[in-house]
Parts: sequence; structure tokens; C-alpha cells
Amino acid sequence: MEKNVYDVIIIGAGLAGLNTAYHLSKERRVALFSSATLEDSNSYFAQGGMAAVTSSSDSPREHYEDTMVAGAGLCDPEAVRVLTEEAPKAVEELERLGMQFDSVDGHLALGLEGGHHHHRILHAGGDATGRQISRFMISKVKGEPGITLFEHHTLMALIVEEQRCYGAWIWDAEARQLEAYYAHSVVLATGGAAALYRPTTNPPTALGDGLSIAYQAGAVVRDMEFIQFHPTALHLKGAPSYLISEAVRGEGAYLLNPDGERFMVGRHPLAELAPRDVVAREIYSEMQKYDVDSIILSLRHLDPQKIYQRFPTISKELQKYGLDLATEIPIAPAAHYTVGGVRVDLNGHTSIDGLYAVGEVSSTGLMGANRLASNSLVECLVYSTRIARHIEELADTPMVFPTTIQPPVQLREGFDDEVWMAEKGRKMMKRLGKILMKRAGIVRSSKRLQKGLAEVTERLSELEDLAKESIAVREVYNHHLVAQLIMLSAEFREESRGGHYRKDFPETLPPEAAYHTEIQENKITKVKYHE
Repeated sequence: MEKNVYDVIIIGAGLAGLNTAYHLSKERRVALFSSATLEDSNSYFAQGGMAAVTSSSDSPREHYEDTMVAGAGLCDPEAVRVLTEEAPKAVEELERLGMQFDSVDGHLALGLEGGHHHHRILHAGGDATGRQISRFMISKVKGEPGITLFEHHTLMALIVEEQRCYGAWIWDAEARQLEAYYAHSVVLATGGAAALYRPTTNPPTALGDGLSIAYQAGAVVRDMEFIQFHPTALHLKGAPSYLISEAVRGEGAYLLNPDGERFMVGRHPLAELAPRDVVAREIYSEMQKYDVDSIILSLRHLDPQKIYQRFPTISKELQKYGLDLATEIPIAPAAHYTVGGVRVDLNGHTSIDGLYAVGEVSSTGLMGANRLASNSLVECLVYSTRIARHIEELADTPMVFPTTIQPPVQLREGFDDEVWMAEKGRKMMKRLGKILMKRAGIVRSSKRLQKGLAEVTERLSELEDLAKESIAVREVYNHHLVAQLIMLSAEFREESRGGHYRKDFPETLPPEAAYHTEIQENKITKVKYHE
């Protein structure tokens, strides 16, 4: 067993996982697992930037207020306070380590994005902030002897006994081997589940595996109904739903309907820069009104050279499809971010002893019912640092690990995962994406959700037995389970709030009636919101 025993296991190598590993590596032996390469994460593809107060004309209090407004009455005030007060320190720490953000005349170049009342968005490489920060942290992590890196190693189950986590079952894709790894503390940094939807702006790895596995281990998951749909993803036949950053509208881009009207003017005081749930819903409404599958993002009135300089990555990507960012781009909303997740406290600790969660897989209460633009990258930094600090403060006492544990999958001899995926699995996942978008998309209703739930529940029953004998089937099962959690929560919440809109319950409950949705061990409950 000794070769697979560490002080801390971190599963997921986006910014949250990388930063947790780096801060723990001086005092702890850390194993960092990535299901693909270190570069295949949502963090790596984040374009917009990182929200933090760095200007004397701004304040953490104003960042706090913008976050609370965007969260639509469901943010945990203390979680928001922690983020907005500690974000500037997180930025300073990155800069001290050598990270360089974009600047103008020696001062940080600060962008404006939806829901923010101040220019406070730091960016790097123009529209390549996630890539630049991730590369920077990857270089730091690779230089730490206290961190052992495992690429192409996938979480299959958590080792939990009597509500205490002792480690994880990991699938080594190259060796085709399932192994148990043990640790005093386990940190989930596996990202969200928005790639289950079609269309989505997420990389194909964001399928909610960590959410599903934590739930199956007995963890509480919270507010899974709140899925954020990014208002502006490229919509072009033959092209992926490529994200057109919020920052593009921050630079002054207009949203136009087929009549050439700026329809957001008059519908919200911030017009195109209203919170994402508002903008996505209004775009959806215009698409329904005109019976079209996209509307126009127009930059014709802006300086082309400034646009190309500010958004080099987006400009280059659009050129592949014969489009010019400085003119007009066809866009439509796409699934972008999982607002809910595994419930954690302010130190990232879950309802299972020894198990932490950070980043998009977690629910700190920061996001409420809708994430404020560019709060996600900085959440990764702030809360991963808090987790590292909490783990370091734990008493370094010897642990007795379980000796009789059963692997979650007993591989069936002769079963070919690749053949099954080609014949069934990929079709199931494609169908699942369509079910989620149609039944649990931007506009929902009880009828739609119940139809979606019936189909997904039937599929889970079909997969259940074979999921114990095949890695591929197990993963597809896990993905369908996350979809079920999303739709169960959405059907349970009979109101409209933030990223959850019910056409059969269009009103928002009054503040005194606000609640969180929690699911644990097949039981769904309302937990009263405390401001």
C-alpha cells in the first residue's frame, strides 16, 4: 500500500487543483491527478479574466454588492465577503510569484464585464487569461518535488467509510488499471458539468464526474438546478459553440435582433452588460419571437484595431470560419457554468470528513443563483488557498486506512469499452445533451422536466448493472446521474430565480421564503436561506 499513500490527493488539474497543490507542496506529499493532460481544463479556456479590486476608485464592498445582485438573493454573504476581500491578496500573491497581467502605461489594464459597475477585470494575453494563468501555475507545480503528477488518471470512486474519506479509486487509462490511492485529505477540483449540454462552451472533460462520484459517496449536493448559459457563443453551422467573451460586450459590442434593434436597451439598466441569466433569457426570447436560431453581436461601430489587439485569440478563431470579429457575429446562448455543486464550508470542506471540494465542482454559496462574470477564476484561487491553509493546520496524526475495500468496477472479461462507446455510449451522450437543453435549458416547465427525468431515469436503470463491470459504462452512468440531479432540483424549485427560469412559475419567491435545494442519498430537501 505504501507506494499509493500520500498526505493529500487532489483530483483535477484546473486552476483550483493546481493552486491547492502548489500551496500544500512545501509541507505535504501531494498526488495531483488529471483525467487528461494538465492543459485540458475549463480554467485553461477561460477568456474573460479575473475579478478583483485593484483600483483606488473601486472597493471590495462594491464588488461584494455586484456579486450579491447577480446571485439573485441566494448568495451566502460570508462566502461573498471572503471572496471580495481576499481576491486582491490572491492577485498580489500571483504577481509576487511572477505572473504578469496585461497593463497600460505601467498600470493594470482593467476590463468591464456584465453585472460589474467598475472596471475590475484583470486579463492576461488579451483574451487568453485562463490559458496564461494555467500555464503559469503548471510551470510552478512541475517545479515542486513534493507534487507527484498523474496525467490520464481518472477518478472512479471515493473510498469512504462511516462518513470519512480515506482516498480514491483511480483508473490509469494508459496501463488500463484500477488502483486505490490513500491520503489524509482528498480534494475534488474536477470542474463542472456544463459539457453535458448541447450546445456548450465547455471542453469535453467538463461532464460532472466529481459531482456524481461525491454524491454517490454520500456528500450533500446543493442548488444543482442553477446552470449558467453564456449569452454569446458562436452559432454557425459546422463550427463549435465557441465562447465570445463577456469582455467583448464590455468593450461596447451591441446585441441586435433581426430588425437591427438593440433589444437589451430598456430591458435592463446595464443593457448588454446585464447579468448573464438576464441577457441569455432575452436573447432566447428574441430567437423565439423571430423564429431564428441566432442573433447578431455587432462591433461595427468600434475601432477594429483596438478589437483585434484586445481579443487576439477570439479574432484568430473566428477567422477560421471566415468571420471578422470587428463586424457582426452570429451568436446564441450555450451551457457554460455549473453554479451549484458539492456543498462546502468556507474552508472548502464537504459534508464528508476528510473530503474537500474547490472550484466549479463545489458550492460555497458565493455564486448564489447566478455567477457574476469573472468571479470563477478568482474563486479558484481564494478558496484553494483556504483549503491548503486548513489542511496544513490539521494535526499530523497517523491514520489507519481501510484494508478490505472493494473496487467500484469489476471488469468483465472480453467486454470492449471502445466498441460499446462506438455502438451505444456516444449516442447516449449526444441524446443526453439534447434532453438537457430541451428539458432543462434556459426556459423550463414541470412538463418538460418530468419528460426529461423519465427518460434519464430509464437510462440509468438500463446502465446500472453494466456500470459495475465497465469503465466506459460507469462514466456514462455517472454523467446521466448528474443530469438527473439537475432536473430533479429544477423540478423541485417552483419559482424562477437567477439561472433557473420556470415558465409555469415565473415569479421569484420573496426574500423570507428563499431556500437552497439540497440532495443527499436520494432525498431532496429545502434548506432555508439565511442572509
